[in-house]
Amino acid sequence: MTRLIRQLKRRYRETQKLSLLTCFLLCLLTSCTTVQNNVVGSTQPQQSAPRQQIMLNADDPAQPIIRTLYGGGLHGTLSFSPQISIYSDGTYVLGVEKKGQLASDSLQTLLDTLANTYNLFDFSRKQFSDIQDQNSTYLQLAFNGKQTQLQYGTFGHYQANAQDRDEYTRLGKALTAISEALTGPTEPYQTNHYALLIRRAYGADPTASHPAWPLTEYTAEQAAYSECGKNPANENTPNLETSCLKFTLPAHGLLLTSEQVQQFKEVMKGAQQDFEENGNYYTVTLRPLLPDEQANHRLAMFGSAQSDFRAVPLLQQPKPEQESGS
Repeated sequence: MTRLIRQLKRRYRETQKLSLLTCFLLCLLTSCTTVQNNVVGSTQPQQSAPRQQIMLNADDPAQPIIRTLYGGGLHGTLSFSPQISIYSDGTYVLGVEKKGQLASDSLQTLLDTLANTYNLFDFSRKQFSDIQDQNSTYLQLAFNGKQTQLQYGTFGHYQANAQDRDEYTRLGKALTAISEALTGPTEPYQTNHYALLIRRAYGADPTASHPAWPLTEYTAEQAAYSECGKNPANENTPNLETSCLKFTLPAHGLLLTSEQVQQFKEVMKGAQQDFEENGNYYTVTLRPLLPDEQANHRLAMFGSAQSDFRAVPLLQQPKPEQESGS
């Protein structure tokens, strides 16, 4: 019996020691956790960029808030109009052919994606193209009191840093988001406002029937010379081709009155037609004006061999010969 009592006392003392050790370890663990929490708590948390509130200029609904254009390379591309134009009321125009309407919430979602998800206004780089002879897509944004233009072309052939690669990827996703947002029904884009774009034609078939120049206010030669300058002399044909309005932008376009538009449409079979005047031939393009072009008297076009957008001014009459560009 005495032996049993001694064994129980020994086990009791061992149990006490184990309990004390367990308490000590728990206190030590709690102390370490408290220290870690204090250290972490003393570090400043990383601040994320605040989301930009979407603001539109309701006083000027004719100006586009999103626009894309294509061109600029050396492969001989002339875009007579933008690809996409989106306005603050949700109206969008594809080229100058189709018109659609974005719902207000869809427009807000798209703008929030561009401004906050992809942070396009905060890009450190604006041009993403390292092969200059290839065409690019140019994105223009104008909302939230900010404006920017970004070029999206072939990029990455040369060494680029991580930030440039990240921004390039975000820009590509932003362009995809714009295209995917415009999936609703469309209708033909219609307007009564047109610009005349004219150049001397090369290689026109003299045996074919070409309508005569219909205007009396000025001649085809005056209009072509004013927009594209003088054609170089050539011994074989008076219709020597130049790059103007085939690859490159004209010096300007000409605004047409409603009566002049009607005169052209009566004899034209489409938006473009060759005309004859005094044995020379001229290619005429009737270019419908977008809402902002009507207000600004400037065409949104993009030609070859240019790396930045340049609007084409619109005049009421051709410039005198001595004032025209070469």
